[in-house]
Amino acid sequence: MKNKENKTARAIAKEQGNKPVVKACKKAESFSKAKTKPDPWLLALHDFCYVRDQQLYEDLSLHDHNQNGLLPAAVFLETMREHGVPEPEDPSAWNEVLANHTVEKQIQYNVLLGGRKIVSKKYHMASFEPKFKKAKKPKKVKVKQPPIPICLLPPVAVPDTFVPLHFTFTDFSRFDRDHPPVHPLQDDSAWYMERPARTKIPLTTALRQHDKQTVVNAVYDADQQREMAEAEAEAGGGVVRKPPLSMSAQVNAVDTFVKTPLVVAAAMGNLELVKLLVESG
Repeated sequence: MKNKENKTARAIAKEQGNKPVVKACKKAESFSKAKTKPDPWLLALHDFCYVRDQQLYEDLSLHDHNQNGLLPAAVFLETMREHGVPEPEDPSAWNEVLANHTVEKQIQYNVLLGGRKIVSKKYHMASFEPKFKKAKKPKKVKVKQPPIPICLLPPVAVPDTFVPLHFTFTDFSRFDRDHPPVHPLQDDSAWYMERPARTKIPLTTALRQHDKQTVVNAVYDADQQREMAEAEAEAGGGVVRKPPLSMSAQVNAVDTFVKTPLVVAAAMGNLELVKLLVESG
């Protein structure tokens, strides 16, 4: 239907921004356009039961001696007519309604009062009532997990059988193999260059690489000899803690292939280093 301004109820509600009314009008329009509509008496019966639901249930339950929600059809109709239930034009229309609610030849009155089997769901009165949204559950507060400690490997200890690798500490932009310093004092690289980190390698590896200076430094470790001499002087004849491996122990230490530095030097055919190792060990 439209008013004098040729506007429907839905259009007026939309102009005023009333969303619930717009939704209800839209639903009513869909009902009016439906091809199959329920019997007006069924709608009246549904509305009657819906409005008087509590009162009808109390009076019907007085006749339900077994309290199982079942009553004979005659008792049910008599009680309903006492409350003024609308009657159909054709009295046989009751038979179909009662047949849909019959269990063990008795009427299931509590289901009939709900009206779910009388008309379809879209014609229920409850579908037009405002729906109450369930209260939202409070959000769970996420507990911050403590940081997982990173698994770190223990610091790798350099084996005692490793010896310091000889490294020529000099400025190669000034001096090299073909242009060595004329005098050791001429090489002042240590004054402006950062000394590299100390690296250790197995003595057998130095022999395989023909690194003579590393072998000589390992056999005649001037720093170790100086430290031992100072420690013995301070002890005054007392006990002095020796290094993990003495000179002879380093020379006789075996590698992963169970070979001593002397065996490796002999296998390499380096007579000079063989003599050096024999004299020291």
